[in-house]
Amino acid sequence: MTTSTPPASGASNTSNQRNSFGGGATFAPGININVSKSGGGTKYGAAANPGTGAARGGPLALPEPAFYSTADIREYCEALRAFTAYAAIEVEVGAEILKAALEQAPNAPGAAPFDAKLRARRVAKKVSKAADALADAAKLAAATYAAFQREYADVLTPRQAPKARRPFQF
Repeated sequence: MTTSTPPASGASNTSNQRNSFGGGATFAPGININVSKSGGGTKYGAAANPGTGAARGGPLALPEPAFYSTADIREYCEALRAFTAYAAIEVEVGAEILKAALEQAPNAPGAAPFDAKLRARRVAKKVSKAADALADAAKLAAATYAAFQREYADVLTPRQAPKARRPFQF
């Protein structure tokens, strides 16, 4: 954490203070970043974690695509849905931030006043379409498991053989 010390007498106070909005001062928020590293190097992907899918937690991690049981298929489809839904939200937020940043760019000389907003919308629209595609991927991941259940229902829950009937007797 950054702390500021009081300036010496007669010195300018605005150059030594952070987060002050005084006369001519700039806004510079103090940001602390803590990084902790545990174990060896970080590896991602199915090739990095063969057979286990271990150490792959969090919203941005997919399990290894190993389909040996119905639980594996359900787990993968749910993780894929959660991953793409989370990513869709993040990408949509990024599109809005991009649009807001581009709207602040200086306009070309002689251009209409609203031209900057139109150009920003056209550029950010591409990122927004990527977010829509990720949302569609989330829907398709959920639909995949539903289709699996529908198509393989007879294999998953086999019907019991009919009970042998008693022979008819007088």
